[in-house]
Amino acid sequence: MGGLKALLGLMRRLRSLILRSEVRVVGQCHVCGKCCQGILLRDRGRWLRTEHAFRRLCRDEPGHERFEITERDDAGRLVFRCASLGADNFCTCYADRLPLCKSYPSKSLYYQGITLREDCGFSFKATTFRDIIRQRSRRSIPEFTEVLRRELDKPGNREGQ
Repeated sequence: MGGLKALLGLMRRLRSLILRSEVRVVGQCHVCGKCCQGILLRDRGRWLRTEHAFRRLCRDEPGHERFEITERDDAGRLVFRCASLGADNFCTCYADRLPLCKSYPSKSLYYQGITLREDCGFSFKATTFRDIIRQRSRRSIPEFTEVLRRELDKPGNREGQ
């Protein structure tokens, strides 16, 4: 599964480069708190897989202590939840939240092949090859009324001339 996500992310990055169009994050938070659970963390470019690696991250970057290990996923990565999530699904330390939280969902998730939950208020909007083809075909094929007007405006095409 991880290989498929990596391939999808690579294809997304390639399409973005070819079309010269960066993905956009659209929408707004629904305050469901689900993004504060089931979190995967990285340190030094690698997913955390051991408690030792997590303790090192907490030592090197204070603030990560707010995360609690809940399980291990099928790929062996540690899965976390944020202890700062209140019962009302609001962050209890909103003013002091980590950059990871402030930038959620980041464009980097899209380029890693990750898809946001369907019930998330945010989504990724990327320009596709289909969008470009549609834009170009609309520009190159004039509307019928426009063609008719040009033909009627030509000398000798009006009644009484």
